[in-house]
Amino acid sequence: MRRFTNDYSEGAAPEILDALIRTNTEQTPGYGDDGHCAHAAELICAEIGQLDAYVRFVPGGTVANMLAISALTEDFEGPICAADAHPTIHETGAIEACGRRLLATDDAFGVLTPEAAEITYRHMTATGCHTTRPAMIYFSNTTEFGHVYTRAEFDALCDWAAGHDLAVYVDGARMASACTAEGGDLTIQHIAERADAFTLGGTKNGMLFGEALVVSPRSERGRRAIERIPYLTKRAGAMTAKGRLMGLMYEAAFTATEEGELPYWNYARHANTCATRLARGLVEAGFEPYIETAGNQQFFWVTPEQAETLASTCGCETQTVEDPTGAGRIVVRFVTSWACSEAEVDEAVAFAASLVA
Repeated sequence: MRRFTNDYSEGAAPEILDALIRTNTEQTPGYGDDGHCAHAAELICAEIGQLDAYVRFVPGGTVANMLAISALTEDFEGPICAADAHPTIHETGAIEACGRRLLATDDAFGVLTPEAAEITYRHMTATGCHTTRPAMIYFSNTTEFGHVYTRAEFDALCDWAAGHDLAVYVDGARMASACTAEGGDLTIQHIAERADAFTLGGTKNGMLFGEALVVSPRSERGRRAIERIPYLTKRAGAMTAKGRLMGLMYEAAFTATEEGELPYWNYARHANTCATRLARGLVEAGFEPYIETAGNQQFFWVTPEQAETLASTCGCETQTVEDPTGAGRIVVRFVTSWACSEAEVDEAVAFAASLVA
């Protein structure tokens, strides 16, 4: 049976793998200074509608967050983020190791809100130089629990940040899933228009590895970050000698098919379709969602016994969530990818349904 542990267990999607094989014997300059990286950056800039944006390809999401946050802040500053944002729980103090303190709100589900951000901002600025100064906001789309930001939610955060002269950074490890989620109204073009920086994740969307860090040069903060990022990348050990591999993969993902579609969005759209099909089947089988989302992560309440069986058979991961009913239930996460099939989804649903029966 297929395992629904994450969206990066497989290798590369067909277009990606074909590009890597086809160019395998090419000789190019190292460290991303090659034609494939340059062309991939041009394709991304055209897609987001910001032809002057800066694009840097880095191996993974944690280092992308380290670079963006370090480049947009000073040593005595930090980002405001939700308490269960990815850097606070899954990055082993990487941001703190860069000399930046995470300023967490009490927002639920990793969904940053202006109201909670305001409370954290006031608390951190009440005593001047005795506390870390907020300099930016951080949030991921989708969030750790699969929430897809609406345009209204995104604009509210950007408006609040602008009112406090803070930079805006969006962690897009699953940006493709968010932008192709059914019913979503927040586009990558709008994100590019308002955010100082964001990432377009490749690791979790059909590539072997890689994230595209995109920075806008339209603000002083952005221009300063662009100047710093190459140095920070080298210092972090993230300036890959064979950087062309990431350029090749993004080049393939952002080159239109004969039907005029971009594989990058198609991969995520397929994963989302499989995820919502799985969620619908689990609900029909009698399972209760922890949170409803149209992205490729789905979360459900199960008994401890069901969680153990699902983990060993379907690869579901257990989440640290307290059951408000006191019944001792556990939340498990199912994740779909570009390589998932509807038949595999139906098989998993049928197996889960048998546990209820």
